[in-house]
Amino acid sequence: MIDSTQELAAVWVDGVLDGGVPGDDPGLLLGMTVFETLRTYDGVPFRLEPHLDRLCASAMALGISAPTRQEIMEELLAVCCDDVSLRYTLTGGGHRVLQRVPIESGYVGQAMRVGSMTWINPISLPGAVKHGCRAAWIIAANQRGVDEVLLVDEDGHILEANRSNVFAVVDGQLWTPPLDGRQLAGVTREALLDAAAHMAVSVREEPLPLNTDFDELYLASTLKELAPVVELNGRSLSNGGPVGRRLHQSFRELVARETGATQR
Repeated sequence: MIDSTQELAAVWVDGVLDGGVPGDDPGLLLGMTVFETLRTYDGVPFRLEPHLDRLCASAMALGISAPTRQEIMEELLAVCCDDVSLRYTLTGGGHRVLQRVPIESGYVGQAMRVGSMTWINPISLPGAVKHGCRAAWIIAANQRGVDEVLLVDEDGHILEANRSNVFAVVDGQLWTPPLDGRQLAGVTREALLDAAAHMAVSVREEPLPLNTDFDELYLASTLKELAPVVELNGRSLSNGGPVGRRLHQSFRELVARETGATQR
């Protein structure tokens, strides 16, 4: 654990506090990076192993060198404290960037406005890889004046959002797009599926059309947990609903069981 007097917000490069990445690193020049963002609850990282699995798989897919799983784990555990997010980035030049940021008050479950864009993953950057090449998505969100964009395939089916997986409630049933290699296998997505199973709610994992008449629509990610979508392409949606509220509560109970943290 860290010294209690140390500031929560901090960045380490190759283990050095406030270190720097060389200017000729392909991560800076060419966008060659992979990363993982996880969070702690009362100082305990939630589902660290799946995050490590995904980071190592992403690095292998892009040919980026990575430390051993044990080395990454030790580096992360050494800076865990309180309720913080930890972003661990591996650059194409072989450098490690670890950023620790306090969880923003009010961000968990915050209402989201989204737009949509047609998206086909480049062969070199499959959707299952968590890479740092995100300019197109950020520009699209900024141009639409929304928090995130839904990535939609050529058939009009939602794949994911640019920083989140997607859950919906349609005719009272929970629904999420299936994992078919075109989207990220979210750690929080899997935890929410576990939470749904614990509350005996079945989940429909099938293609989800963008033009569906949603009862409830949510974005799911490590930092926002489960956040209601209140606007889609300028159309107002409900600010969550009973199914999502029950699912979020079940998720928080799962977090408390797994981490021992005080239930949120």
